[in-house]
Amino acid sequence: MRRRALVAALLIALLAPPGAAAPAVRFMLDFLPNPNHVPIYAALAQGLFEGIEVEVLVPGDPSAPARLAAAGAVDVALTPQINHLIARDEGLPLVAIAALIGSPLGGLLSLRSAGMADLADLRGKRVGYSLEPLEPALWRTMLASVGVGTGEVELVNVGLSTLPALLGRHVDAIGAFRNFELIQVALLGEEPVFFPQEGYGVPWTYELVLVASADTVETRGNDLRALVDGLAAGIAFTRAHPEEAFAAFLRAWPELDDELDRQAYAATLPLYADGARQDDPSVWEALQAYLLENEVTVHAFPPEALYTDRFLASQ
Repeated sequence: MRRRALVAALLIALLAPPGAAAPAVRFMLDFLPNPNHVPIYAALAQGLFEGIEVEVLVPGDPSAPARLAAAGAVDVALTPQINHLIARDEGLPLVAIAALIGSPLGGLLSLRSAGMADLADLRGKRVGYSLEPLEPALWRTMLASVGVGTGEVELVNVGLSTLPALLGRHVDAIGAFRNFELIQVALLGEEPVFFPQEGYGVPWTYELVLVASADTVETRGNDLRALVDGLAAGIAFTRAHPEEAFAAFLRAWPELDDELDRQAYAATLPLYADGARQDDPSVWEALQAYLLENEVTVHAFPPEALYTDRFLASQ
């Protein structure tokens, strides 16, 4: 997602019932506000977080949310499921309690004008990335699935300038999100060619999960249940009333009322997690096994140490 100038914390509080102080839940986003977050703002606008006062915080550093949740500096944080598993491997005592985006967003993005039609066309080419060791592992897996070996492609660390590197023809493909950079490229007049990671050997992921420290899970169960119930209701409201939900988001962030963010929202709308669920054990088991096999992580955890379904509504 694009970096935007505003990185200070946004505090949005719901009114407490008369005569009572509602418990505060400090909820940190994974990144700067973007269409991924529309159901959160819809839930706030509709008063769906019942009995709690939600403070939505914007991180100044996108690597910080999980660490802050683990330390108790915030109560709940959004983070990619893969990043959650990496954080657990590093010893952070985090538990996933729900999901916001329930399906993968990542993959490899190239350009039709660069002669790319199939993933195998990257043989002998250059692929840009920004995060290691995760991204090289993902892209090698994808390329191997179409018979392109490690020595047949050059992986290039381009830092955070992945899209400029692609558009400037410094690399032939980059890691990208299907609901943002793909749209951005099209709006710039190029024809994007996108290869979704789950179609080329990478396990399915819950893209964005809510994590809390093990201590918060044990001591603030009622507040977390209210948060997850409100998020699930916000997702349902967003699906049923997409324009009204997006309007609530734009009231908080009017500078995002542009064609890119509107198209990104339309692409994201079917990807929100139904019921905020993240409780399929096969998804957790397959993704953890993949990260271990590719030496991104080194420790294995039982599923109950990684996530809990205690705050989700019964199916």
